[in-house]
Amino acid sequence: MRISKTLKYILSSLLFLTVYSANGQTVEIESEKPVKNKVVEGLSIGVNVAPLIIIPFEPGRIGFGFVGRYIFKQDWSVVGETGFENVDVEKDTYRYKSNGGTLKLGVDYNFFHVDEPGNNDNITIGLRYGFATQNQESPYYKVIDDYWGDYIGSFGKSNVTSNWMEMVFGMRTEVFKNFFMGWSVRMKILIDSHTDNALEPYTIPGYGKWDNKVNLGFSYTFEYQIPFKKN
Repeated sequence: MRISKTLKYILSSLLFLTVYSANGQTVEIESEKPVKNKVVEGLSIGVNVAPLIIIPFEPGRIGFGFVGRYIFKQDWSVVGETGFENVDVEKDTYRYKSNGGTLKLGVDYNFFHVDEPGNNDNITIGLRYGFATQNQESPYYKVIDDYWGDYIGSFGKSNVTSNWMEMVFGMRTEVFKNFFMGWSVRMKILIDSHTDNALEPYTIPGYGKWDNKVNLGFSYTFEYQIPFKKN
């Protein structure tokens, strides 16, 4: 399996090539100069299903994502991500509704190198800039006060814009020819979030909980790579 080969190369510090003689009876072990693996340059398009995985844990919050990647050098790729998120959360004292989208742009660097013909696996670190816009409202909220009495109010629709940075660590493996599966973990740092009124966002599309200035996230992607050429 490709995964076991990958682990072997990570754990091993020496590479031996076994070459059989022409008569097939003697075996020679000799060192050879590493042959640089060919890297397929091209555009990958795919989906990020991580927002669907959190639905059982956060009912009322649903989203979906798409990813595009262009490998333009041996170790570098430009990555774009987009998606949407709808939120409808109802608690004892309030109801919150939001819908919006996100766009992320950045680069990945692949530091995983093996001299195995046909191996296109990646272990990457990267950086993203994220931007999101959303419409939100609170049809009702309740302030409970035993002295003054309860107060019920609402917030009308308002717009929220947010931006942040992400540091990314990920792995990506070719399970079939030109078909990749991958995952990544992300540390997200909020730069700014602006709303039209006093209603604070419950979540930000692509970022997570608004009241956390640093969020951890993850992605789980399926990609198809359209090969252009090999280096």
